[in-house]
Amino acid sequence: MANFIEQIGVNHIGEIAARNKWMFRPQPIDDVGIDAHMELTEPTGESKQLLALQIKSGSSWFKEKKDDCIIFRDINERQYNYWTRNSLPCIVVLYNPDDDMCIWQKFTTETIERTNGGKGKGFFVKIPTKQVFLNEWSNKKLLSFTNLPQHITNYNFLLSQKKFMQIIQGGGEVKLHSTEWVNKSSGKGETELIINDGKSIQKYSYPYWFPFTPYTEVFSRLFPWAEFSVDEDYLEENDMDLWREYHCYYDKDDDEWLVVGDTFEKFRKKLSPMRGIDHAGEVVEYMMVLSLNELGKAFLEIDKFVSQKQPYVGTRPRGEEDRRDI
Repeated sequence: MANFIEQIGVNHIGEIAARNKWMFRPQPIDDVGIDAHMELTEPTGESKQLLALQIKSGSSWFKEKKDDCIIFRDINERQYNYWTRNSLPCIVVLYNPDDDMCIWQKFTTETIERTNGGKGKGFFVKIPTKQVFLNEWSNKKLLSFTNLPQHITNYNFLLSQKKFMQIIQGGGEVKLHSTEWVNKSSGKGETELIINDGKSIQKYSYPYWFPFTPYTEVFSRLFPWAEFSVDEDYLEENDMDLWREYHCYYDKDDDEWLVVGDTFEKFRKKLSPMRGIDHAGEVVEYMMVLSLNELGKAFLEIDKFVSQKQPYVGTRPRGEEDRRDI
């Protein structure tokens, strides 16, 4: 009976996958905890995502509930190591044939918790009841998963922005234009790069919000290879208004501004290089010019090296233990 219910779950999840244009491949031989693979491909045939699934079917898996989550406890040490170190992103999918509830969670070192407050031998995962398998939100979320090592993920992140670094290195111009809703914690705003390679001007948008983080901190995380400086021309009028407010006096009789403090040039040198234009206390607008910092310069050098064929790449060092084995 148990095998029959499990098969119902595998079939149901396969149907959901097919409706969402994922290829579903059950794995009939399972000795660790992978019941199926699920793959989404481009029309060209190129793979967009490949996932490994642990599938559990039956109402018994839904009995333990806490804080709007189902607690999944069927995890031992071997499975924990296998799922968290797998080359593929691994997820667990629970299906209840009584009410058709189908929910999921990713297996990671963050989502899998050790029992007994971290001191137990077993593990468990909290699966949100609102995390419906392959609804629109989940479909997008699953496409973003990767099990690549962190250093590879970071390198790929820099690689995705190599074009911008190369344009700067070649004498082109890269500007960051952004608006931040500063009176809200939602992180609402708009961000784009304006790229001038000397031949044309193109814009690249970043359609993301950054909750609870000031955009002046976001910029250096979003573009860790860059130094930022204010576009002086873009902010000149705003800086001029501030200078007149704090360092000048308006003579109505002569209809002119009299300097009573710093000169405009001296005043600007004291301003923050990460400043923006305050629009009525609601929105701050930034226009920054990007240049390469040490990370950016080093990345381009390393990328150039690893992109070229090198001699002796098959050589490896040998220690004393290696020589004893010969």
